[in-house]
Amino acid sequence: MNIVLRELRSYRKALIIWSVCIIIFTAMAFAKYAGFAAMGSEANELLESLPDFMKNAFGLSSLNLTEIKGYYSVLFMYYALITGIHAVMLGATIISKEARDKTADFLMVKPITRSSMITSKIIVGFIDVLIINIVTGLTTIIFVNINNNGESITGGLINGMVVLLIIQCIFFSLGLAISSFTGKAKKATTISTGIILIMYFLDVFRNISDKLDFVKYITPFSYFDTIKVLNGNGFEALYIVLSIIIIVVSIVLTYTNYQRKDIL
Repeated sequence: MNIVLRELRSYRKALIIWSVCIIIFTAMAFAKYAGFAAMGSEANELLESLPDFMKNAFGLSSLNLTEIKGYYSVLFMYYALITGIHAVMLGATIISKEARDKTADFLMVKPITRSSMITSKIIVGFIDVLIINIVTGLTTIIFVNINNNGESITGGLINGMVVLLIIQCIFFSLGLAISSFTGKAKKATTISTGIILIMYFLDVFRNISDKLDFVKYITPFSYFDTIKVLNGNGFEALYIVLSIIIIVVSIVLTYTNYQRKDIL
């Protein structure tokens, strides 16, 4: 418990900064939506003039951006990318930073097992991820309700936050696993960030080319259809199982690799 409280305090400032950035991003995004809504059909005509590959890449081909549901479905991918980067960077550093900060020896002489220490840090990571998810969810619900003149989609937004949490947990776990192989916080962060960006662009390219449909099994960004999620039927068993497998395997690798290290 002492390690959990210590880690929560150490990440407090970063958590506040990330939360503020998400709130600012949301405010700016919905200020832009107000402009789209005011343009009416002109906004959709403008989007129609874009090249097909660009519309497909960013999921704009079949959406009405003057309606809150259509606009949010595009915005959701950016939430997934932002919170995913936060999660993967957190996973990459939450354990490996002890070697960087020269505090590993201090932790290891405490009367706790190495597994208990790793468990405490993973718990802190999941708490941080959950807080970011709640901040994102509450902020989104507030701004959607302010700008929504139609039927309420709050239930769909809550479904979206569940999906977002799954994606966050996947990337947090991947960050943990990567750090357990590299052992160095900076290297783990670089590799982890590179992987999440590659996965994001793989999803973009999949939307452009039918030949890349197999990518949907590789990148978590392709696991859930936002419009279906908003309508309450976007949770496919296959991708839920894939998500659980990735999370469990990554955490098992984390415990296994860190147990073998002479020092964290």
